[in-house]
Amino acid sequence: MRRILLLLALVVPLLALGAPARAGGWALTVMDPVPETSPDTTYTLGFWLLQHGTHPYVGDDLREVALRFTDGEKSLKVTGVELKEPAHYAAAISLPKGTWEVEAIQGWFGTYPIGTLTVPGRLKVAPVPKEFRQMIANQPPRKDPWGAIRPPSVPLGDVTPGVPPSRAADPTPVATPAAAPAGGSPGETTTVAIVDQGSWWRPSYAVVALLGVAVLTGLAYRVRRR
Repeated sequence: MRRILLLLALVVPLLALGAPARAGGWALTVMDPVPETSPDTTYTLGFWLLQHGTHPYVGDDLREVALRFTDGEKSLKVTGVELKEPAHYAAAISLPKGTWEVEAIQGWFGTYPIGTLTVPGRLKVAPVPKEFRQMIANQPPRKDPWGAIRPPSVPLGDVTPGVPPSRAADPTPVATPAAAPAGGSPGETTTVAIVDQGSWWRPSYAVVALLGVAVLTGLAYRVRRR
């Protein structure tokens, strides 16, 4: 019995370390209008990291916030610099000619696809799934944390507030506004796809948990045989 208790004291902390400190939760990244790009030209991209799609992150250490650009084997990560507005970041880029997959690194929320940036050309944003637009529509009212400088709104389309997200799931792509050209009007917006953080039960955590269960089972069997 003492051995079982000792083993539990060793395994439980391992399981606690394996599970994320904040299981669940999700965020989206909304881009400020992105101009038409040219190769090897410097641009500063603004973007907003919104917890639950509606408000700045509420917590202590969000960890790294960045944009990552990948074209085949080439990859460039640019860390976001915090601006004075809550949840607002900026990243300076200069990319050669190519087709770049763009991801937002959202701290502990994880990495999510934004869309495809063609150089020269425009950013083609990924659609926002109906399920996640529904979760945004279901968010309770909050005090507006922004002033005149604020994130572009996320188009909610035909979702109905109060409907459970599971019933609202719809894989059909939703049209999103095109990126604004250089000097575009302030009302134009660019949105990106959002992905639910999902369950904490991921392969790495499962391995730790199963290992602990196997060891406990083996030890219990040996005790019963004595």
